[in-house]
Amino acid sequence: EAIVISNGGSMVEALEACGARHIAMPVHRKSLMSILQARPLRRLIEKERPDILHNRSRVPGWIAYLAWRGMNPKARPRFVSTVHGFYSVNRYSAIMTKGERIIAVSESTRQYILKNYPQTPTSQIRVIPRGIDPADYGINYQPSPLWLTQWQQNHPELIGKKVLLLPGRITRLKGHYDFFQLISELKKSGYPVCGLIAGNTHPKKQAYLHELQQQARELGIAS
Repeated sequence: EAIVISNGGSMVEALEACGARHIAMPVHRKSLMSILQARPLRRLIEKERPDILHNRSRVPGWIAYLAWRGMNPKARPRFVSTVHGFYSVNRYSAIMTKGERIIAVSESTRQYILKNYPQTPTSQIRVIPRGIDPADYGINYQPSPLWLTQWQQNHPELIGKKVLLLPGRITRLKGHYDFFQLISELKKSGYPVCGLIAGNTHPKKQAYLHELQQQARELGIAS
């Protein structure tokens, strides 16, 4: 059985449809007041008696760690954390390395942990690569003729070109500058390519979006 504790959101319905159970708790606010949730969470853990307590984010991680640390070591669950990316390096982010086992989603993430948190025992880190499911997004996938015809009608400028896709939210860690350089160099070499970025932009990231647009214009690859 899987239980997810969060403040809720758009994915709760899909989560429960998969068979998991969701428990709503305000463990999301980036505030010192959130630490007050440690005691209610400890009571919940004692009631549910999970085998594993899995931390996947920093604020909930601190709450979970404080709740877990205050329990009887012989009765508490094992504490696991997953480092999903390159967080800012500080004591706040260090909670992601407090797990008895630490999952790194890539080899570069493992190197990030070892470089920035050298006190983390290497033996506690396990690399479990994350990405797309090849069963759902196979390399040999072909869209239907109807979809392809509609795509070409909507984007005639892409007919005859190779489209390179960079999916993901528009943030500084997603490699957009490198992607632009790649597209620019391929174009200079005579390859008929077009770069496509698929991802939304948080209102606080508008300045970065403008930087990307300016760089694309400077490289001569803006559409």
